[in-house]
Amino acid sequence: MVIELERVSKTWGKFELKNVELKIENGDYFIIVGPTGAGKTLLLETIMGFHRPDEGKIFLDGVNITDAPPEKRNIGYVSQKCVLFPHMNIRQNIEFGLKMRGTEKTERNQIINQILEFTGLEAIQHRRPATLSGGEKQKVALARVLATKPKTILLDEPLTAIDPETAREVKRELKRISRNGITIIHVTHNQVEGFSLGNKMAVIRSGEIVQVGKPKEIFANPKTEFVAKFLGYENVFKAQVVEKQGSFSVVSVEGVRIKVSEDVNTSECIVAIRPEEINIHFSQIRDNAINVLKGTIIEFVDQGPNVSLLVDAGLPFQALMTKRFFVEKNLEIGQNVWLTFESESVKVIQHKWATA
Repeated sequence: MVIELERVSKTWGKFELKNVELKIENGDYFIIVGPTGAGKTLLLETIMGFHRPDEGKIFLDGVNITDAPPEKRNIGYVSQKCVLFPHMNIRQNIEFGLKMRGTEKTERNQIINQILEFTGLEAIQHRRPATLSGGEKQKVALARVLATKPKTILLDEPLTAIDPETAREVKRELKRISRNGITIIHVTHNQVEGFSLGNKMAVIRSGEIVQVGKPKEIFANPKTEFVAKFLGYENVFKAQVVEKQGSFSVVSVEGVRIKVSEDVNTSECIVAIRPEEINIHFSQIRDNAINVLKGTIIEFVDQGPNVSLLVDAGLPFQALMTKRFFVEKNLEIGQNVWLTFESESVKVIQHKWATA
C-alpha cells in the first residue's frame, strides 16, 4: 500500500500540522521522529482517519481517502496507551476485530491460531491483560491488529513504556512483521530506535516535516541546525568563512579556526561535529591535514559505558570516550589535552545563520 500526503494541514487546539508532504512506499518501515509535542501523534491519527485535514489530501494506492472513515482504510493502529479489553483474555482480545467484521468462527479460529503462533503468545493466550507485562500487552495489541490483515500498521511510540530488554524483543517482532511485506509507519522521539528499525525516515518539528530520507543519509547529512542537534551533533557552531584552500574551506568560530572538507561559497555557515568524531590526546599533535586544538577539561559526565567530556578549546567542545579509556588515563578537571578531528567530520549544515 502506497500512502501519499499532499500538503496536509490540520489545526487541533493551539497546534497545527503544516503542509505535510510525505510518500510512504509499499513495504516501507517508515519512521517519523521528533521531540515531544512535535505533532507525531496528530499526524498518525490524521492518516488513520480520526481527524479530517483542514487542507490537503491523503491517498492510498492512488485513491483519495481524505474523507473515508477509519474502518474503510484497511489500516491497523496501535496507540501509545496500548488499550486492551480488561474483561477479555488474550485470545478474545485478538478475536474482537474479526467478530466486528463478521468473520465466520472457523476462519476466526484459524487466523487467531496463526497469529498466536507468529507472535509467540500461544502459551499465555488465556491470560487477561491485568496479568501481562508491558511488553506482553504490546505484543497482544500488535496481534490484534495483525489478525485483521491490514496492509499498513501505524505505531504510536510502541517502545516508550517498556523496559530495554522487552523493547529489544518487541523490535524483533516488528522487524519480522515488516519482512512479511506489511507497510509500517512508526512514530517515536527516540532517534536510536528509528535508526535501528526504519528504512525511511522523516524528521518533524512543530508540525512541519523538516527532512526526509534514509536514516543513514539524514544522520550523515542533517540539513538544519535543529536536525543536527536532535540527532546528537552536540558541537554546533555559527561560523564565518575566512579562507579557501582548493576544495577545502577554513571557518572561524569566535576566533577558533576549523578546517572543513567542503568549498563553502557563502560568507557564513553553521557547522556541526559529532562528539564521537573528536579524539583526545595528551601531547601536542602536529598534522596540518587535520584539526588540532589545545584545550582544558572543564566537565565530565558519566554515561555508563562512555564518558562525555566538555573541553574548553576556545570553544566548548563535547567529546566522547569509553569509560575504560577515561579510567586508564586518570583524567581530571583542569587537565590540558589536545583535540583532533578530521575535516570530513565537520558537517556544513546551513549556509546562513537563519534560525533552523
